[in-house]
Amino acid sequence: MDRAAAFFSNYDAFGPRRAASEGDLASSQWLAAQCASIAPIAARVEVGFQRFMPGEAYLSVGGEWVDGLPLFDAGLTLSDGVMGAIGPLGSDAPIGFARMSPAMASLPGNAFSQERASTRHQAIVIALTTREGGLAPLNAHDLDRPYGPPVLQIAGRDADRVDRLIALGAQVRVVVLGRREPAVSHNVRVELPGERPELLLLTPRTSWWTSTAERAGGIWAWVESLRALAALPERRCRVVALATCGHELGHIGAHQAFAQEPELANRSALVIHLGANLGAAVEPALTVRSNVPGLADRMAVLLVAAGYPSDAIAAVTGGKAGGEAHEIEQRGGRYLSLIGSNPWFHAPEDRWPASITLEHATAISRAVSAMAVQQAG
Repeated sequence: MDRAAAFFSNYDAFGPRRAASEGDLASSQWLAAQCASIAPIAARVEVGFQRFMPGEAYLSVGGEWVDGLPLFDAGLTLSDGVMGAIGPLGSDAPIGFARMSPAMASLPGNAFSQERASTRHQAIVIALTTREGGLAPLNAHDLDRPYGPPVLQIAGRDADRVDRLIALGAQVRVVVLGRREPAVSHNVRVELPGERPELLLLTPRTSWWTSTAERAGGIWAWVESLRALAALPERRCRVVALATCGHELGHIGAHQAFAQEPELANRSALVIHLGANLGAAVEPALTVRSNVPGLADRMAVLLVAAGYPSDAIAAVTGGKAGGEAHEIEQRGGRYLSLIGSNPWFHAPEDRWPASITLEHATAISRAVSAMAVQQAG
């Protein structure tokens, strides 16, 4: 428990770790050093991409301003912005407005992506709803092929101000600026030798903000599982552990990793995907999903034995996988995925220690380690 608390505290200290940011660079070096103390083959692998650097982004009317953030895979305005009436998304107003959860855009082809592909709005404003109303951006699945009108993302706490402007029939200005430039992030890749087909441990490692509950719980379980596997006296299965970058940007790190080593996705004996919000405070709901019959139920038994509340676990066979498990499913691989719930999802308020229940995070890491040992032994 003390080691876990130190891990979460150290993770949080790097601050925001958007792909290619300073926090991303520093945290990838730190994670690779953690892995090097466990396994002899541990490396940072460069992932090049075109990143989006946000510029001015705001809604204004008279002397009133609402600051925000561009949607990273949408269009941009000119410097003087788009001027016009604002109304509900789907209305005839030049500028559309909607409230939504940041989780609604977790997978490609989501409802909002379809809406903005066909909309007649000249610009869109969205208010993202979270526990404290912080600005919780939507993932940018189409970073390399932006489309649709400019989209201004604002904090949920500012939604009522926009509703008042709609009620008044106000004419507003929306400005959404930014630029694109080459950048580099990193996957962290670790390998333990063995003869049988691989066991792949997969977790994302970058995010919009610090995102301690969103990301650190999965990374902690990933590190602890790797530690348990390295300590096995007889490990017959080869193990590859991947902590990938660019989760928030359409899984760019996972895409590159599987382009370089496709067998990791489609020929591994099993991929254990440690997704978002593992050990988040307040909302213990945990979905355990697998396309291997019976495996999700076995994982649920291990979680309860490790101390995770049984009534918070939903064990599901089949259905649509989320997060990077979606990449495995699309490539025909066998997966076991854990994804939790988080009231601060994608929001800057997701920080240690308030957003973590340490007992739940450590229970998950113990259970996942036990499953990994069963699969590799």
